[in-house]
Amino acid sequence: AYFEALGIQKPARQTTADFLTGVTQLDERRIVPGFENSAPCSAEDFERMWIASAQRNAVGDQASKFEQQVQDDKRGHAVREFVDQTKMGGSTAISRRSPYSTTILHQLRCLLLREIGMLWGNKFDFIIKALYTAVFAIAGATIFLQLPTTSDGALARGGCLFYALLFQILCEEGQSTKAFVGKLVDIKHQRLALAHPAALSIAQVLTELPTLAVTGFVFSLIFYFTAGLASSGGQFFAFYLFLLMATLCLSTLFRLIGSIVSSVDAAHTLAGCTIVVLMTHTGFLIPVDSMRPYFRWIRYINPLAYAWSALMSNEFRNLELECAGASLVPSGPGFNDIAHQVCTLQGARAGSRAVQGTDYIETAYQINVSKQWTQFGAVIGFWILFVILRALAM
Repeated sequence: AYFEALGIQKPARQTTADFLTGVTQLDERRIVPGFENSAPCSAEDFERMWIASAQRNAVGDQASKFEQQVQDDKRGHAVREFVDQTKMGGSTAISRRSPYSTTILHQLRCLLLREIGMLWGNKFDFIIKALYTAVFAIAGATIFLQLPTTSDGALARGGCLFYALLFQILCEEGQSTKAFVGKLVDIKHQRLALAHPAALSIAQVLTELPTLAVTGFVFSLIFYFTAGLASSGGQFFAFYLFLLMATLCLSTLFRLIGSIVSSVDAAHTLAGCTIVVLMTHTGFLIPVDSMRPYFRWIRYINPLAYAWSALMSNEFRNLELECAGASLVPSGPGFNDIAHQVCTLQGARAGSRAVQGTDYIETAYQINVSKQWTQFGAVIGFWILFVILRALAM
């Protein structure tokens, strides 16, 4: 009767649901003869007519009477007790004002089971990822096969570590798309008070960590010893740890990007631009001294710069590079006295053929070996920051 009074006719054989969803479809609805010019056509028209209608006033009166009846009957206490009983059986761990009916730990457990189930359902993708990680580890390591411990291999070692970091990061770029695709479901869970965004963010990190640990170990084991990096066991596990944390940090960043964009194309574009900016400002492709002053600040908020610096410190801390070949000036037959030669490798000292790795990276890249674990801590700090930001962005 209300819509007919507005001039919109309900067909005899049409269901109420179809009729209500079609009242705003100008090409589907039927107009009562004589209402062609007065029937509402826009949302503003519907709002204006509803506010001016008697039905709206009647609903308002009913709501006011109900609120007054609740106050007169003193049912507020009973309602509060009912709300408390719906929260995990009356658990005091949940605030009465909270829209959630379960604790954060219960939500986390349920979300972990969901994420594990999704991972198990896509286990074939995980196997494929582990296989191509091994293939690219072999392919990349053969480029840097058994790096020499001379001045000829100094730059190549930095490039070797940069490749390892770059490959792991590029493998995680697809997380931005996955986060965007699953965003609608996550938002619905939040609006229905099924799961808090913080619980979801933590559950995804905890589920992702074992998979990254496995694929990262496969890559590190093959790549590290094939390339001929420092043969110490402690340095290998430090390399693996730094690479794993950098991968986890950037994977969370890509998930954050997928949570804030409005389309898949935007997720791809923003993630790609982020990779370019971060990788070019690690300090390897563009040395710190050569960076533009107005872009140098990017390095201080770049987790990859800290990760690469930690990898370089780990590799060069106990390394001694022998100055040889074209690095000795002058060189050739008859030039065998170091007292009359100079090594052109950065960090070299007069009268010595050996260049300490710590001196080399400090002079060439401004990396202080004593800050190795501080740089690793910075990567962890960025990872925690991205986890928090993603929970707030959802």
